Amino acid sequence: MYCSKCGKENPDDAQLCHSCSSVLTSTPIQAPVLGVKTSGLAIAALVLGILSFFTLGLTAIPAIILGIISLVIIEKSGGRITGRGFAIGGIVVPVVAVPVFLMIILMPALNRVKKQARAVACRANLHQWSLIFAMYTQDNNGNFFSGEGGDNGRGWMDPLRPYYRNINKMLLCPTAITPYTEGGRNPFGAWEVDDTSGSYGMNGWICNPQQGKTELWGRGPIENYWRTPDVKRAGNIPLFMDCMWVESWPRQTDKPPPSKDWLTDSVNENEMGTDEMRRFCVNRHVGFTNSLFMDWSVRKVGLKELWTLRWHRNYKTDGPWTMAGGVQPSDWPQWMRHFRDY
Repeated sequence: MYCSKCGKENPDDAQLCHSCSSVLTSTPIQAPVLGVKTSGLAIAALVLGILSFFTLGLTAIPAIILGIISLVIIEKSGGRITGRGFAIGGIVVPVVAVPVFLMIILMPALNRVKKQARAVACRANLHQWSLIFAMYTQDNNGNFFSGEGGDNGRGWMDPLRPYYRNINKMLLCPTAITPYTEGGRNPFGAWEVDDTSGSYGMNGWICNPQQGKTELWGRGPIENYWRTPDVKRAGNIPLFMDCMWVESWPRQTDKPPPSKDWLTDSVNENEMGTDEMRRFCVNRHVGFTNSLFMDWSVRKVGLKELWTLRWHRNYKTDGPWTMAGGVQPSDWPQWMRHFRDY
């Protein structure tokens, strides 16, 4: 029987408690109910599970293991040990935390992959345009069009129209598809001409103006124009590329855009012959732009590299905005200073 005073068990025929010497009653009493306690392992499992959000997932596996062990112990305790909710939390929380952590880790990589895919698709568009320009010159004695057919890009769009089908799709870089009129902003905006929108533009100096002309659309002298792709070092002469407007006539003294989202209010009125290089200086591909060259090749071009290309016959590739011409890093606008120098 059990002692009513100290609770110790004694033989049924004992008169005195062997532990405290108290007189034992003839009526046996039940054993005292042991206190119910919460599993420390279950609590530890939950704590480790929560910490997995802050430890880059390192505590996730220990949390799951402790949670499973504590569940087994709780089931076998006959109700003397609680904490089932803590144990389950220690298992579930890491299961949620690990995917979230992986998404946080992988998101920058996924964004880079998306940007690279768009840059590849952009170059694929320019490869298609290389075929169009090549077919036109082959059908016209190896010469480009005069560029005089109409303003706002019609001087090249109209002559090339027989050589393409879906111009709108081919004229849009995948990173710049929203027209300015619909809220698009540089470097990811698209121009509009009539019912056509695009984000590529032509180097105006490639044209073949008619005899007697001294300039084309206010840009001269006439000796600057290439007229034909059959020239030396054609692989360094831009033909068609990422652009914030349909065309441009760059010069070596042109200044870079003051900001990455620069956009003139009226291209045709405010920027005629002034700093037109900035139309091509659009940061669509993380410090680079894509260009089709006059040898029909396509490659990416560093934004500062634009000033080293041969835009027209008399263009100086060692102009004031090149390393050869003495440009200093501090000379560039703030948004361009971290880009590669050329």
